[in-house]
Amino acid sequence: MRRLTDGLRDSRTGRISSGEIWSRVRSAFAVLLSVGVLAGGGIFVYQQGHAAWEQYQDSQQDDYEGAGEQPIEVEIPSGTALSEISEILVRAEVVKTAKAFDREVKANANSKKIQSGRYTLKTHMAAKLALEWLLDPSHVVREWMTLTEGQWLKTQVKQMAKATELPAKQFEKALKDLDKIGLPKWALSRAKTAEGFLFPDSYELPTKPKAIAVIKLTTKRFNSVAKQVDLEGRAKALSKSEKLKLSAYDLVVVASIIEREVFLPEDRPKVARVIYNRLKAGQPLGMSSTVAYAVGREGDLDLSTEQTKVNSPYNTYKNKGLPPGPISSPGQAALEAAAHPAKGNWRWFVTVNPATGETVFSDNESDWSKAVDKYKAWCDQSDANYKVCYGKDR
Repeated sequence: MRRLTDGLRDSRTGRISSGEIWSRVRSAFAVLLSVGVLAGGGIFVYQQGHAAWEQYQDSQQDDYEGAGEQPIEVEIPSGTALSEISEILVRAEVVKTAKAFDREVKANANSKKIQSGRYTLKTHMAAKLALEWLLDPSHVVREWMTLTEGQWLKTQVKQMAKATELPAKQFEKALKDLDKIGLPKWALSRAKTAEGFLFPDSYELPTKPKAIAVIKLTTKRFNSVAKQVDLEGRAKALSKSEKLKLSAYDLVVVASIIEREVFLPEDRPKVARVIYNRLKAGQPLGMSSTVAYAVGREGDLDLSTEQTKVNSPYNTYKNKGLPPGPISSPGQAALEAAAHPAKGNWRWFVTVNPATGETVFSDNESDWSKAVDKYKAWCDQSDANYKVCYGKDR
């Protein structure tokens, strides 16, 4: 009992001091309050940490970890809502749950930029990484179709069918309706087929291509290039300068011949000049490429005498003027050459070296005859050359 009262009595009177008692009560209360605050704070920290841990555990349970496992292609159809993408990814086993992916979508403002299409992803991806890949253009699966310069329409149909995995008949059917495939207006009055108007280029294909849509890609590109070259304007200018009646359609015909006759850039405008010079002189063009088109020999310009006599409007050995339509698909360089012919008096040309494309242009038959002899000499140099020239073994 004495210990409890130690220090409480007044040293002079011996009585217990009320002030000292109150001082000790306040000190004790302060200590108890501090302990309470620390205890309460600890409980709060514990509760918050526990909640975070539980949330982390939940996220681990509804989400995969890491960069994924097996590569997989996933298609996001056009018009798919963000809320539907998560279900597509779950079905493909890309993400573990829709909840995990939706959580990442909500946290990323760029999620709205996800486009329809096919993507290269992986199975068992973390939802955050899956979203990042869907927003990365490098993971978009792109299908391409390439049409090469100088091909016939029937060959282009095969190229389109192969690239799209659609039956060739679908393209053939669509190509019959010229009003619906996007030909320029100035071509519709004369064109009997789409020959020459499916522009040779590389095209990115839609996810599920249709024949008519693919064809329109090529004609849209043709229209764009035709405007760049200004075919209509150049046709009017050439009609005046060459004293010929030429239309934009005629320039496409000329370009289609150029594309089949030579392939060196510097020779294209010269061939255009030969054609215009012959037209002005009233001389048949005498182009093997047009006769080959008439007799159905796309890859061979070495024609027999009998073939050069075929009865066809495309036989420019027999008929004067341009053939009734294009004989191939000209590229931009050939169209530019037709619109901007070189200056010169040439009316003949011979490719004297098929391997290099070397071509000799002449303004008289004597020089042309010498060039023909040079070509024949090249053909006779070897068995390989002979086969190139004549399409058969010596």
